[in-house]
Amino acid sequence: MFLTNCLYTNIKSPGWYYSQSYSDVRGMEPVGKLEGVSCGTSWLWIVYTGDESYEAAVQNAIKDKADLLFDVQTDYSYKSFIFALYFEKCTRVTGIGVKLPQRLLKKE
Repeated sequence: MFLTNCLYTNIKSPGWYYSQSYSDVRGMEPVGKLEGVSCGTSWLWIVYTGDESYEAAVQNAIKDKADLLFDVQTDYSYKSFIFALYFEKCTRVTGIGVKLPQRLLKKE
């Protein structure tokens, strides 16, 4: 079993769940269910690229479709091959996107 885990590992785990109260988003225009993923990879325990952060996953989810996410759920996945010489970590968020009223948007 030890040797198998060293050759290949694929783990998926739930993260934390965050939700505004329904009264916080009342009056905002719902966009629908949105999903975003952000991943980072590592090679040879030396080089790490990507951004698997929660914030990057949220930004990928809302892009130009919404201003914020409501009822957010987070999940993480990890993959490694051959003693973690290649390692990948991903963060996935799902939630309901809403548009803020114009009076609440920042003026630049």
